[in-house]
Parts: sequence; structure tokens; C-alpha cells
Amino acid sequence: TIDDGDVISLIRKFLVSGVQIDEEYKETVIGTPQGGNLSPLLSNIMLNELDRELENRGLQFVRYADDCIIMVKSEMSAKRVMRS
Repeated sequence: TIDDGDVISLIRKFLVSGVQIDEEYKETVIGTPQGGNLSPLLSNIMLNELDRELENRGLQFVRYADDCIIMVKSEMSAKRVMRS
């Protein structure tokens, strides 16, 4: 959750600003462009709760944007983490 109206406004402006491909402007209908500078920020905002949950469970993990590796000691532990 973002409580800062200025941050929300800035994100909204990025989302509706469109993209320029070569010399041509195109509107953005949905989502963010592949490789756009807003994607990692939105990913971190959305996955912050996941990070906290994994930390609370004492799991070791590495996350970069929307890619995540959770490290466990056995296949059985991996299955248990995936189920939960």
C-alpha cells in the first residue's frame, strides 16, 4: 500500500504516458513496456509483502524484480514451501 499521493500520481503518469518507438508515439493501453523503468519499481511495491512473509518464516531467498529463488535444504522442504 502506498499512502503518498505524490508517488501514486507519479506512477499513474508513467503508466499513461505512452511510449516512443523510433520516431512514432504509441499510447500504452495496459501494463508497462517490456524493459521499462517502472516495472522494477512496481514489482518491488507489490512483492514487498512476499519478502516480509518469507523473512517471517525464516526462509533464505533472493529476489530480483519478479524473479525469486527460495533456498531450502531438501526436496521435502521445497515441496512444503511450495504448498504453503
